[in-house]
Amino acid sequence: MLSERLGARRLTAAAGAALVLVSGGAGCATVPTGGSPRPAQEDHGKDTLSQPYVRLIATRPKKGAPPEDVVKGFQAAMAAFDDRELSVARDYLTPEAAKHWNPWRQTRIYEGKLEWDRTQDLQEATRMTVTLKGTAVATIDPEGRSTQAAGPIVEPFTLVKLNGEWRIDTLPDARLLSYDDLWRAYRKVDLYYPPATRETGLVADRVWVPIEPSRGVPETLVRRLLAGPTSSIRNAVSSAFPPGTGLNRITVEGDTVVLDFSSALESVPSDRLDAMKAQLVWTLGELVTGRTVEIRVNGGSGMRFRPADYARWDPNVLPGSVQAYYMQGGRLLQFREKGDGTPVPGAAGEQTAKFSQPAVSSTNEFPPLVAALMNGDGVYVAPMTPGGRWQRWIAGGDMSPPSWDRYGTVWSAERASPHESRVWTAENGRTHRVDINDELAYGRIVKLRVSRDGARIAAIVDDGLGTSVKIGTIVRNGQQTRIESVQTLIQPRDAQKIKDIAWQDAADLLVLSEGKSGQELATWSVMEGVIPTDGPIKLDSKIKSIAAVSDHVLAAAEEGQVLIYSVDKHAWTPRAENGAATPVYPLG
Repeated sequence: MLSERLGARRLTAAAGAALVLVSGGAGCATVPTGGSPRPAQEDHGKDTLSQPYVRLIATRPKKGAPPEDVVKGFQAAMAAFDDRELSVARDYLTPEAAKHWNPWRQTRIYEGKLEWDRTQDLQEATRMTVTLKGTAVATIDPEGRSTQAAGPIVEPFTLVKLNGEWRIDTLPDARLLSYDDLWRAYRKVDLYYPPATRETGLVADRVWVPIEPSRGVPETLVRRLLAGPTSSIRNAVSSAFPPGTGLNRITVEGDTVVLDFSSALESVPSDRLDAMKAQLVWTLGELVTGRTVEIRVNGGSGMRFRPADYARWDPNVLPGSVQAYYMQGGRLLQFREKGDGTPVPGAAGEQTAKFSQPAVSSTNEFPPLVAALMNGDGVYVAPMTPGGRWQRWIAGGDMSPPSWDRYGTVWSAERASPHESRVWTAENGRTHRVDINDELAYGRIVKLRVSRDGARIAAIVDDGLGTSVKIGTIVRNGQQTRIESVQTLIQPRDAQKIKDIAWQDAADLLVLSEGKSGQELATWSVMEGVIPTDGPIKLDSKIKSIAAVSDHVLAAAEEGQVLIYSVDKHAWTPRAENGAATPVYPLG
């Protein structure tokens, strides 16, 4: 899977390639003057503008190379990103194979080795098969989206003699990279785009990008940002960059990162300048942290700004210190640093009406709103203000727990029949039905949660054969809302039941499941469909529900406790007792 399961992993060079150390800032190769080239040990999460990284330089076939070395050389040439057209790799193929081979259709990641028939006489043979055998890891499509793969791979390479030299005649129609190739040449990055509604905020779009050595990390990221979002999120976002905008260069002048664009940038509307700056600083991330950024057009005078000024565009919406809530004695309480919680202002903090499954809107709004199920006839909302009363926003007899998006809209799914669900939204009491496809409508939507960037939904769906988790993209067009690009993140399994879900951030979903061996929590990357390698958290206590932010997890235990889990410390601590239940973080 495409995750940090190997951390900083030792890289090895295959036959037929040279290993070179490259500076990401200067974009030039430096070859050690003594000894053998050594691979750099990289931290892929903390690139800087000048961090060195390893590159492979493709070499052409050696005269008289045996079939095994020809295939090894071809593998190495496929992994050399200096050669954008893979012209060196094609030298290992027959003219006919080179003409028809399409490496751009798909990149396949594997772990394995080559095998061949060692008993054949290479002098007499005119045809030979060398087979790549191993394990499939993932696929990466032309947009950079990765998909987890599994199972054995058996890929034969048939070679023939051409003018006395072995050349590959038949081969897989893909670019095959080893797992080491992936970690040497690619970066997993989040690109950021404003929502199509042009609201303040950003949406994350995670892709894998090959770092072209002549360009380096920051230039590669900005060029990929300009290329636009992936198809899975395209209808839900926009870009502040005018069509045709090109990047001339990125330079560093003192503590200022200078990005020089083509003249197309001059047409960006003034009301989109902040969105454009936010896209840049959030996509570049730590590469520009603590620096000043300047945007220029064809080398002219530019706009200077500080990345910190665009914190309000955070796709995760929540501030650094997040208020959390929980239920106790029929009321919603907010946690205090020490001691018992305090009832929230308004009806949700009182015991005048019986409600359940509360959800809290963004605390950036004033007043925050509480949505909950009540009276068995729908979703009710009350403001967190003294004297605030409940009002029914969505009517329905069998509704899923409500979920808020960052735009002040509450979501809930209704069980319309034993095999059909409907999805509703409401804003200021005005209700709208969401257009969903059959994949999401068939079965009962048990839980529906909106991601904190407001661009995706995650849903637990029970189709009668088991529970699954589905992910979809939210597309807004005026008053009309639809969910598209629905994909199954977790397939139904007989022995495993999905109990609850919670967004940790804009890209990662925490899933509580229960099987024969007990309960466990696992974080899933919704854009990749994988679980990080540290694996799921095994649970000793019986958990009823969860809530999450990027650094902490809250869980309601059956013993009447709310526990908090520190991701950094890998430990659970009681946070509230005496009948505490249903922990809540805003949104997610």
